[in-house]
Amino acid sequence: MPKILSIVPENEIIFTLPSGKILENKSIIYLLAQYIGATVNADDISRAQAFSLEEKMNDLVLIINRNNLTFLADHVFEKNTSAD
Repeated sequence: MPKILSIVPENEIIFTLPSGKILENKSIIYLLAQYIGATVNADDISRAQAFSLEEKMNDLVLIINRNNLTFLADHVFEKNTSAD
């Protein structure tokens, strides 16, 4: 199940999924995107799945906003947010 890290209504949602479990949760990804009025395409989800399988991580962080879907390793996200 996704773990919600941040929601900015009508703008952005940040959540984590276990690495390698992206395709299994694509309906949840679509619903979360709809919640903020964004769309996510299947290619983005496939790229996120491939990335999560290549990297050594526990969770994959997904950032959905009105413009795109961004994904990064959990340790990179933690490093970026702790630097702020």
